[in-house]
Amino acid sequence: MASHTGNDASTAGERPTRPSPAPTGVEVVCLGETMLMFAPPPHETLEYALEYRVFNGGAESNVAIGLQRLGVDAAWVGKLPDNALGRKVVNEIRSFGVNCNGVVWSDRGRVGTFFFEWGAPPRPMLTIYDRQDSAATTLRADELDWEAIGAARWLHLTGITPATSETCRQMTIEVARRARQAGLRVSFDVNYRSLLWSPERARQVCAELLPHVNLLVATEADMAMLLGETLRCEEALRQLYARGTFDAAVMTCGGDGSLGIDEAGLCRSPGYRLQLVNRLGAGDAFMAGLLYGYGCTGQSLQAGLDWGGAMAALKMTVPQNIPLIHRGDVERLLAGRNPDLVR
Repeated sequence: MASHTGNDASTAGERPTRPSPAPTGVEVVCLGETMLMFAPPPHETLEYALEYRVFNGGAESNVAIGLQRLGVDAAWVGKLPDNALGRKVVNEIRSFGVNCNGVVWSDRGRVGTFFFEWGAPPRPMLTIYDRQDSAATTLRADELDWEAIGAARWLHLTGITPATSETCRQMTIEVARRARQAGLRVSFDVNYRSLLWSPERARQVCAELLPHVNLLVATEADMAMLLGETLRCEEALRQLYARGTFDAAVMTCGGDGSLGIDEAGLCRSPGYRLQLVNRLGAGDAFMAGLLYGYGCTGQSLQAGLDWGGAMAALKMTVPQNIPLIHRGDVERLLAGRNPDLVR
């Protein structure tokens, strides 16, 4: 089984030494679709709302922004129509310092959209997708700038992308394969979406993709989907890790924190007590912290879990879906200092 070669430096409150930057300055390339999200004011319904706010919505671009907020140079790659809406998407992502030079522009297709209704228990949150035939669903591996991608250290993918079209299924597997051949390490967040495909189809496609993955991330529900059965958290993680050739596998467990496993064994990071404002994007914030602590700073998997957990907790306290987190707040949380008042 492949192994992670980073050291086991302590995490909490310490500013780790970063490795020398990638030749292009970009260390992580995040590839996937970013859409426009339309949402009425909190707790109003889609059916009767008189106004909507427009946000970017994309797991992979959220991860890129989170990494950039932590000081890691990241790139986002996707395919968009060359029109005002496509440029709007890129302008916002680029405003956070993320490299968008690899975006594939198309004279056909559309920007995918989705509509989101903030729920309030017992009324659930509601999502309505309108992304069929978006430009992103036509992206092919040969359209990408492989010279630029090959100069990075990591490629980040999610299970959302192969669920959007047959073209994207083929592209995602081909991109992961080529990235590994080029010497990149590949991270994959399962990020299963029941509105996009069935558990059976997702399991089948993931089986094709996972042999090319170094770092796997999944929720408890994702793990059950991948294994085809529901097991206790630790047992599920060990079983999946044993079946693959991953450097590491990670399982997020909601308020209970996260578990990780690599050749050094099992590690865990506890959850945080927090005041929930918006949980959307918390998994992307976790992914950014995990990649930072584990993949980009030469630390341990434990460091990745700790940084990921702190990023996710802080993300849930802000109303935006993107991880507008300051690195200093993450460091204070990891160090155990009281974050209630900063003067």
